[in-house]
Parts: sequence; C-alpha cells; structure tokens
Amino acid sequence: MKEGELDQNTKIEIANYKSSDFFDIKLNENYIKNTFTSHIKSNVIIIILSIITIISEIMYRDALFEFSLDFEEEWQENSPKQIIKFFKIITKFGGEYLMAMPILFILCFFSLIESSIYVFGLIFVLHFHSMMKIWYGDIRPFWKNKDLFQDICDGGFGNPSGHSISSTYLYLMLFIYLSQTKLLYKRYIIQTLLFLILLIWIVLIILSRLILGIHSINQVIYGSTLGLIVVLLISVVFKLHQMPVIYYKKFFKEKIYISIIFSLILFLSIFSIISNFVFDNKSEIRKYEKVLNEKCQDLPEYRKFNLDGLFGSFIIFGLLGMYSGQIVFWYLIDNNYKNNKKKKKMKRSALDHNNSSVNEDMIGETVEEEEENDNDDNDDTENEENRKIDELINNWNENRMLLFSTFGRLIKIISVLILCSIPLLLFILVPKNSNMVIVFIFKFGIPFFSVLFLLYGFGFYHIIKISCGPKKILLKQINKENNIL
Repeated sequence: MKEGELDQNTKIEIANYKSSDFFDIKLNENYIKNTFTSHIKSNVIIIILSIITIISEIMYRDALFEFSLDFEEEWQENSPKQIIKFFKIITKFGGEYLMAMPILFILCFFSLIESSIYVFGLIFVLHFHSMMKIWYGDIRPFWKNKDLFQDICDGGFGNPSGHSISSTYLYLMLFIYLSQTKLLYKRYIIQTLLFLILLIWIVLIILSRLILGIHSINQVIYGSTLGLIVVLLISVVFKLHQMPVIYYKKFFKEKIYISIIFSLILFLSIFSIISNFVFDNKSEIRKYEKVLNEKCQDLPEYRKFNLDGLFGSFIIFGLLGMYSGQIVFWYLIDNNYKNNKKKKKMKRSALDHNNSSVNEDMIGETVEEEEENDNDDNDDTENEENRKIDELINNWNENRMLLFSTFGRLIKIISVLILCSIPLLLFILVPKNSNMVIVFIFKFGIPFFSVLFLLYGFGFYHIIKISCGPKKILLKQINKENNIL
C-alpha cells in the first residue's frame, strides 16, 4: 500500500492517530471520502433498518404489550425468588449510576476524541429517548397489572426502554473501541469472545426489564434497536470516533461551528420544554396516577410521567458543558504552546546579547521586541504552530497508558476527576420536594453542565500535564532538527 492511502483492513491507523499518517493530506481526504461513499451499502441498510423499526413498532405495539403482560406474569409465578433477586441486581447496571463504569474506562484509556464522541453519543440517545417517552406516552406493564410490581419504581413512561437503548449503545461502542486497539486488532478469536460476553451482558440487562415487569417486549426491542442505529451512525456512517484532530478541533475553534452548535443546543432545550406541554398525556396520567402513588410512595414528582421525560431531556445541559469545556481546552492548549514558544525565543534573544546567564531584566527587555516580531509572522508559521499543537494532542492520545505508569501520577489524576465531580453534590443537596424549577435547574441542569465543563475544559488539560509532563508536552521545545515531543 502506498504511503497516505487508507486500506480497508488498516483503518486502525486513524483510530490510533499515528503521527506518520496523522498529518497526511491524502489520508485525511480519504477519511472524508470514506465517511460517506465507501459504505453506501451499509448506509442503505441503516436507513432500511430505521424505517422497519419505526413501522414495526407502530404496527405491533399493542399486540406485543398485551402479550408481555401474560408472559411476564407467568415468568414471575414460575421463577424462584433467587432469579428475581439476580435480575434486580443486573438491571442496576443499565441505570444512570452504574453506567458510569464503562464511561470512566473510556475516559481513562482512550483518546480525547474517542472519549468525547462516546459521551456525546450517550447524551444524544438519553436526550432523545427521554423526549420520545413524552411523545409516545406509553405505560409500563406493572402500571396495568399491579401484580407484576417487584419493588422497582420507574415513574416515567416506558417507550422506548432507557436501559435497553443505553446499554446497547454503551457496550457495543465499547466493543468497537476495544477491537481497534493494538491489543485486539486482527485477533478475531479474542474479539469474538469479547463480543459474545458483551452481547450476553446486554441481553441480560434487557431481559431484566421484562422479568421485573418494568417494560414490555416492544419497548425493549424498540430501545435496543434505536441504540444499535446510533452505534452504526457513529461508527460506520460518520466514523466520528476516527476523526483526525485537524477536523475535530474546528468544531471548537471556528465561529461558524460554535454558533451552529450553540443554536442547536438552545433549540433542543426549548423544544424539550414545549413538548412537555404539547404532549401532556393527561388521560394516561389520570388513569395510572393512583397506581403509581400507591406502589411508589417515595418517588418524587419530577420522576413521574411527563416530568420524568423532561427531567431526562435536561441531560442536554451536559452536552452544553462538554462543548463549552472543549472550547476552553483548545484555548488553553494553544496559549500554553504559543506562550512557551515566546519564552524560549526571549531567552535565546537574551543569550545573543550576553553570553552570561540570562537574568529577568534582560528577558523583560526582549518582550517588546518579540511582540513586534510576532506581527510579522506569516501564514506558514501559523500553520506550522497549529500542526505542532495537533501533534501535541496526537502524542498524548498514543500514550494514554502513561496515565497509570506511577502510583503518584494515578493519585493526582484521580484527584482531578474528583474535583471535577464536586458539582454533583448539588444533586444530593437539593431537596427532592423543592419547586420544580429549582429541581430541574439546580439538581440536574447545573450539575451536569458543570461536571462536563470542568472535566473537558480544565480536567483533561491538567491530566495531560500530569500524564506526559509539562517539559515533554505542554512546554514543547522548538527545535528545527527534531520536532519529536
């Protein structure tokens, strides 16, 4: 294969961000072409799958729901109590707390772009799944048949299943990421075993929702299929996780992209609130409110019916925080690199005037000279600086395992992650019976925004410094003969 060409069997070169290919113009052009043209058959299959999923859900929704009532009742009657307890444990791994485990794994061991796309996709599916619950307004099995209740209180509408869509997305994307690592690449037997393990785990989570009477068959099938479609869109159609940094960073540095993305997030936020009033589902709420209050007496109001969907849709604030944080991240990276370049130039200028040791006064005298010289920089110099900044991120992406090379470094990184998570205390501190506006803003909106803003804005910046060392990475030496970090 000629240098710069993207062979179908070696796409891993992009995923691993190899320095030799990372700045190759032909390779980057190939990435754009392959994103839309080389997988036409896959794109058509995804479109057909989406259409079939939506049509089938509409046609067989009621029939599958009624069948689920009988199936779940018979299963619970004939199953030992140990089986029910087992599925009560399993179902927690698809919930909002334990889903943090695969996310933390991705944050620690995969690149900035891969982890960002992983979190972005999760926020996307959770936001729209919450909105769809309001749009459909479909009840849960244990609302209609109270005998199916197993002490697990879910007060929002049931279609599509949130556990099914999130677990399908989380673990299939995890498999795709792991299969592209150097450890598993082209090791098909190990990949097959890993896929089967994760697939069984997904099925167990989905099955737990049926056994416990929380969802019907049509709801879990719909949710898992939607999760699969999102995975295919990210990994096959758009290949977002393989995007080179030269394209990725444009979304956070160019005004046109910033204005479009902020406008889109604002639109989705407003649309979520409007949907809560347009699709009020009052008839279903009146019919099943008594059952829910009887079975789930401690369930707060914001986790019931439409309010639960609206509450879940506020995860869009996490996307706002993540995006804003990465704007800050790239600003810090650029300034750090350029400021250190200026300092090195100042020191060299001072040394040219005096062969003795450089003192602070002499460095200060050269500041004005350097600022005047900066005005004379041409576009080639600016492009070279940007290229080196990209290489900085590239080097870090290739050496993520350095994060855990020493115990002291690990402690520092864990400390950064804990500090970034402090805003989550608001979720605990704000009383559940507070005014709904206070609950939505201070119990969910602000914590999610703040955590992801701090993590992607300042957390990753300091983790880079901790993991790779300021002298090796962020205080990069400018040497014409050797551009290696």
